[in-house]
Amino acid sequence: MKFINRCVITLKPKTAFIDWVTSLDAELPQTWDFEGGAYLFDEHESEESLLDGVSEEAHAILENEFSVWTEDEDKWPGPRDFATLKQLFTLHIAVAGFDLGKEPLLRADVADLL
Repeated sequence: MKFINRCVITLKPKTAFIDWVTSLDAELPQTWDFEGGAYLFDEHESEESLLDGVSEEAHAILENEFSVWTEDEDKWPGPRDFATLKQLFTLHIAVAGFDLGKEPLLRADVADLL
């Protein structure tokens, strides 16, 4: 097990997000237990500072989550801010991350993976 110097924010879809996805012509998961992303943030000295960082990245996080379900940006909910993020997802914040993987970490821009 290896410690990583990142805070981990995981998202669990709330009913409002599930309702939005259901309104799309998208293939729905059998269970929502495995849906929602995990985002790594630099370590912060306080919870307030970390939440400020999450707030600053809310737009990018939401766009990433929406793009999983449709690339048609006209169908994406708005505004794409921290309040909307909290409306659509339950956020779980872990101040420490641990890597249990055996393979080396891959770091790449998402655009390069598409």
